[in-house]
Amino acid sequence: MEEHKSTAGQGLGIAGLVMGIMAIPMGIIPCTFYIGVIFGIIGIVLSLVALSQAKRGFGPKTLIIAALICSIIGLTFASVVGFTITRHGAHIIREIIDNNVNKDEIYNDIRKGAKDALDDLENDTAAWEEQSPDNLKNMTDTLKTLEGESETPEE
Repeated sequence: MEEHKSTAGQGLGIAGLVMGIMAIPMGIIPCTFYIGVIFGIIGIVLSLVALSQAKRGFGPKTLIIAALICSIIGLTFASVVGFTITRHGAHIIREIIDNNVNKDEIYNDIRKGAKDALDDLENDTAAWEEQSPDNLKNMTDTLKTLEGESETPEE
């Protein structure tokens, strides 16, 4: 009895390979490890479905196995990076801040900046109040001038 070779599962195998290949760099980069996890899981699912189709349809399995391996590697990288960041990242950042930055300096800088902003606001408000009678007179004169120009003589 002869085996008939087919292309069963090859389309899903290629999709799984693409997902697996994309999962690897996405899993290594700390900012995108979530995407790496998603790509890895999708790649594994696609590869397993493709492998099942290839077994039933006597199709080649090499590409599909490569897709499965890439997807597993990408998912592993993403999981390790994600675990490291979420488990230890916050602790490391907290240690850096606690050891290298004086909290009192930060609070004093914030207080000084807020005080300077309030002083500027008070100065601007005082200057505006001093100029407002002149500004009001100028606006009134301009309004009267415009009203005089727009009036049409009655006949």
